[in-house]
Amino acid sequence: MSLYRHIVCCLDFSEHSTEAFDTALGLARDNQAQLSLLHVVHSGAPAVPGESPRSARRLSKDELKQRLGQEMRERYLEQTGGYPAQVRLRRGMPSIEILDELKESRADLVVLGAEGLSGVGLVLLGSTAERVSRRAPCACLVVRTRARE
Repeated sequence: MSLYRHIVCCLDFSEHSTEAFDTALGLARDNQAQLSLLHVVHSGAPAVPGESPRSARRLSKDELKQRLGQEMRERYLEQTGGYPAQVRLRRGMPSIEILDELKESRADLVVLGAEGLSGVGLVLLGSTAERVSRRAPCACLVVRTRARE
């Protein structure tokens, strides 16, 4: 019997989210669970790998969606070794959008990195992981990066 049927993995292209992805993929395989890969575009500060914040803000919504979808496919989807996964993009406040996705998708596990791209945001706003873990309608696994030897 599988412990999980639908796993949502939250990704922001940081080192922590790469660890979360590896963990979520392993759990999905072990449980033969549906795997959704979620990226939330922060409406006030879109982050596109390889782009400055200023140039990312100048992208149209369609261009932003296309670039982020491509990044998600290249960084994560192509690394699944053929395991089926769905890429999901949302726009807004990350913790709110993640919680909405969890409710709408009826996920029974969310996996996310302990920290994201914004170290300053952790101090000023409280972490997305902390907010999600307190309010998630399902089990929550917060993944830390492994210590480098």
